[in-house]
Amino acid sequence: MNFLRDKHPETHRHSIRVAMMAEELAGSMKLIEKEKNILVRGCFLHDIGKSLIPVEILDQQEPLTEEQWNILKLHPLLGAELAKDFPGIDSEVNDVIRYHHERWDGTGYPYGLKGEDIPFLARVCSVIDAYDAMQSFRPYRERTSIQQAKDELRAHAGTQFDSQIVDQFLLLTDLQLSV
Repeated sequence: MNFLRDKHPETHRHSIRVAMMAEELAGSMKLIEKEKNILVRGCFLHDIGKSLIPVEILDQQEPLTEEQWNILKLHPLLGAELAKDFPGIDSEVNDVIRYHHERWDGTGYPYGLKGEDIPFLARVCSVIDAYDAMQSFRPYRERTSIQQAKDELRAHAGTQFDSQIVDQFLLLTDLQLSV
């Protein structure tokens, strides 16, 4: 991960935050230890493929061109290929990396998988990834409030996201905010 930290520190910080939230969510969902470990490692590495994307695309101030967007959409495949030879990265961790941008309704990438064809832990990562991305500064948009991010997840439950996972995640965020 040092090469991602060195190339794009914000993506590295995002990956750390996503992995930390994954650990919390895995606990609240009562995942078995093996699934929890797969989820946390997959979430930590989910954007590793961005280390192979030109930094000019990652930091672009205005909307991406179609060509740039097509390059950026390669990062799950690039990441899965890159991580497959890392020590301790098995096919299930690799699935989280490869499929974290698939959408419940089949409109995601890289394969357009739909519903339960998307590996469960990749669906979990997708919700956490989107939430943190909305909460993070991006050169091309303002960060959202916590409430706006939660509303956005609710609005896309059942289309972009598995609605049961969204419900679990929002329950966790509500509990954390009430403490």
